[in-house]
Amino acid sequence: MKKRYSSLDDGGADKDSGRLYRRKRKQVVNAVMIPVLLIVVIWFLIQVQHHVSDKLDKKRKRNKILMKAMRKKFQTNNDDHRGNAEGNVGNSGNSSNGGVKSKYRWVDLRVLPPLNNDHRWFKKFLHDDFETKKSDFKIEYHDERLEWESSAEEAGDKPPSVDYTKIEYRYPDPILHPPRDGEYPMLEPMETLFERWPQDDIDSPPLPFFEKLQHFDFKNRQHMDAAVRYRDLEFPFKVYNIPEIENAGQKWTDEYLSYHFDRYTGSVRGKMNAKDAKEKFGDMPPSSGKAQMSKDSFFAFFNGKNWNVDTLGEPPTMDTDLTYEKWAKHARYADAVGLASNEMHYYWQSGVPKHERDARESHWSMISHDLPSFGDPEPNFFSFNPKEAKGIQCRFGERGVTAATHYDGGRNMVGMITGAKRYILSPPNECPKLGIVNHRRHPSYRHSMLNFGHINLLKSTDEEVTDMPDLERQWLERSKDGMAIETVLKAGEVLYIPSHWFHYITSLQKSAQCNVRSGRHTDGSPEFGGEEEVTICGEED
Repeated sequence: MKKRYSSLDDGGADKDSGRLYRRKRKQVVNAVMIPVLLIVVIWFLIQVQHHVSDKLDKKRKRNKILMKAMRKKFQTNNDDHRGNAEGNVGNSGNSSNGGVKSKYRWVDLRVLPPLNNDHRWFKKFLHDDFETKKSDFKIEYHDERLEWESSAEEAGDKPPSVDYTKIEYRYPDPILHPPRDGEYPMLEPMETLFERWPQDDIDSPPLPFFEKLQHFDFKNRQHMDAAVRYRDLEFPFKVYNIPEIENAGQKWTDEYLSYHFDRYTGSVRGKMNAKDAKEKFGDMPPSSGKAQMSKDSFFAFFNGKNWNVDTLGEPPTMDTDLTYEKWAKHARYADAVGLASNEMHYYWQSGVPKHERDARESHWSMISHDLPSFGDPEPNFFSFNPKEAKGIQCRFGERGVTAATHYDGGRNMVGMITGAKRYILSPPNECPKLGIVNHRRHPSYRHSMLNFGHINLLKSTDEEVTDMPDLERQWLERSKDGMAIETVLKAGEVLYIPSHWFHYITSLQKSAQCNVRSGRHTDGSPEFGGEEEVTICGEED
């Protein structure tokens, strides 16, 4: 008769007693070890979680300390900046006023060349052998609630005091054949521009605003033939009535952009059903971008690979981990309250690499989809030399953000998708007056660190202005005579900036712009110069 065994019996019941004993011992050990192993694994996971939490807490504390230190530096007087540029100067150079936040931030003299631009000046601050750390250039908030958010929620989403897409403008009559011998564009001293409209007085523009650049209708064949003539001569101009730009402006709401930029759990993308989201926002891969922070409204850009914090101090701007949604919240807040220029400001940047348009259309990001002419591999009016293009760059500004003057080698078409910005353009032959760093190894190469809004302070009797470093004052005395032209680039328009022309930009309200470059034009124009003028700019006499 066949024996029946229990479900726990492995057949060892028919074996000798020693074999049976070993079988039972194995069962007991297994019964005990499995729970023990589970306990060990759970304990290990808890320790890992505590370790990660401790690291995040330390990062948050470090960020808070860093932010506090940056605010303190902004409020603290640094007398070293009043010395000459040959000394080992301090970093922030701001004045204090009984603990009240300073109104001004002066230039760090380590990034401001001497008046004769002696090529030896920068060598003191640069070394080939140095290491950079991510923490020197980035602040990570980790979704923590920031100080300004309560104020932003109280203020609500009020429109800006002045909507520059709707104010009154006066335009020049079209001139279809470009005037020569310096008659176009009509330049003015920067001192005149800032006296008429101070940089930080955003809510008081001269009205009506008289535009002096030529404006051409994209749908008018004669106008566009004229625009090509201006472009070929390397003269700046603007184009309007462009369906592609206008359509992008309609689509680029904060919800649409957050869907494409943000990928965290609580984002627009994370909350919506995938099918509904694709129907509403398009079936495209996510886009990437980042927010930068400055302790005030002035953004002086630099090459982080060449920035040595040991010799140059803290960088003028910091990367952050803000989402687009939170950046947009701060930008709406800046519009609603008219954020003061000495408050912290943020700037969102994104871009599309050149090779993206070589991929299948299903792999294009929303920027390539929405601005097809800017990424077109075939020549068109906006990207007329696509082989030399470097992709599409997009910049999202909030009220007051001012980008330091600089030049680009590429011939630049700048499309304003939403909002408006004030552009101050200076030709290449004005370079010696602008404080441009023209040493390739310096992190501020091609840029000036001068805040031209300070030109209006040269005659000021404000006690805080006495702290302005002598070298900055001397440069501004020279810069005020620099010749320039201003324009308000508003939603729906495209501005052409010729190669090596300097541009100084203030965002007048929450805005979005994208640009594409079409290769370098080395000669420029006889009237205004080109690559040679910016290359030899400021060399010793």
